[in-house]
Amino acid sequence: MKKMIGMISIVFLLSGCGSTSAKKDSELLVSTASSLTEVMKQMEEEFHQVEPDIELSFNYGSSSKLRNQIEQGAPADLFLSASEKDMELLESQELIDSESKASFAENRLVLASLEEFPASKDFAEIVINSEETIAVGEPDSVPLGDYTKQALESQALWKPLEGLLIYAKDARQVVTYIESGNAELGIIYSSDAAISREINGTLEMPEQGGPVVYPGAVVAASEKQQEAEAFLEFVAGPKGQAILKQYGFMPALEEKK
Repeated sequence: MKKMIGMISIVFLLSGCGSTSAKKDSELLVSTASSLTEVMKQMEEEFHQVEPDIELSFNYGSSSKLRNQIEQGAPADLFLSASEKDMELLESQELIDSESKASFAENRLVLASLEEFPASKDFAEIVINSEETIAVGEPDSVPLGDYTKQALESQALWKPLEGLLIYAKDARQVVTYIESGNAELGIIYSSDAAISREINGTLEMPEQGGPVVYPGAVVAASEKQQEAEAFLEFVAGPKGQAILKQYGFMPALEEKK
């Protein structure tokens, strides 16, 4: 009897391990730019109505950090980036499937504040006369910070403002600094300003050099190529584009390659 109970216990133990493994294997791991955090929650819900058998798991962070993780061999099936440069670096190393690459959204930079800006003042006038901290992304490791530095340098404002800048690890942290009052001003994506309940003032940054383009691609090492392609096509398709628009993103003009 004891022997039979022991055998039954082993069977249940093995079957339990098998089901855990199967559940883990069914998940599609999407490395996603932090500025897409909110939109992906709704994207996941809508996608499950179309593909109920594909489970999604998201790894959020700055695009540069996520790119570095993929370079180091960290697991990922799909990369949704806020940086064309980081995607191109992976493509040059053949770490993504180039044929799957598609631009699915665009964004722009804005100066943001909890208070509305006076209509009579422009971007340069506000930041150059500011005596408070200005939150920006870290320029060496966060695409938002890199875009910000380029835009400020084009107006000869980067050096004069350096003493006022507080650096964030990703786009979402810049928003948090503004919303919490730890920074009076911040340079963020227009999509983040659109969904924030606390931010009331925005000014589009001049001299941005064009919109911020969001590319996506299937990771070459993924064992779920078809599932990853299905989610990317959903994001770039009509339903995904409608969701992105709700969250303040602009449609990408570039067609899927």
